[in-house]
Amino acid sequence: MSSPSPRISVVLPVRNGEHEIESRVIQILEAISDLTRVTSELLVVDDGSKDSTPEVLSELKARYPQVRVVRHSRPRGLEAAGQTGLERSLGDLVFIQETEATIRIEDMRRLLRMSEDKSVVAARAESTPRPISGALVRRLRAFGASAKSMETPSDASMGKTSMQMIRRPHLQKLVSPRAQNYRLSGETVHSTSLEVA
Repeated sequence: MSSPSPRISVVLPVRNGEHEIESRVIQILEAISDLTRVTSELLVVDDGSKDSTPEVLSELKARYPQVRVVRHSRPRGLEAAGQTGLERSLGDLVFIQETEATIRIEDMRRLLRMSEDKSVVAARAESTPRPISGALVRRLRAFGASAKSMETPSDASMGKTSMQMIRRPHLQKLVSPRAQNYRLSGETVHSTSLEVA
């Protein structure tokens, strides 16, 4: 008998996001639904918003049972909001959005695949649109790929995005009395992804 899939939490920090928070929440809920069937939650951390973000979040929470909201009484910063989300989330796998840019679903998919390796404590996916390397373009053209498919998106919404994935049971091991028995190692991977235009 196989063990149950881990429960997933996605932490979304926001400050003064009354105009875009609803679309961001819906995008994440749809992505989670498309990527996995495990029980999940979306924890929105309101970092001391001064606009109507709290009211919008209250409506979203009433509409979507998997949405939880935590609020800082004053702005403490994106990193502090992410930490609050990690501390308050319930999932075994916790995904933390590190920027205010729209979440890139491919980053979440990549982190989910990495989480299949049970030795991974944490991982980070960072996407920065940039031109494809000349050597790769030449190789793809020689194979017959069209030049149009190798254009880098110029759209402003494709800014730098960053998301972390943390496995809570491993994190608990790192703060236990036996923590000195563990050693962390890291690596960096760069990739070029195929996306639907």
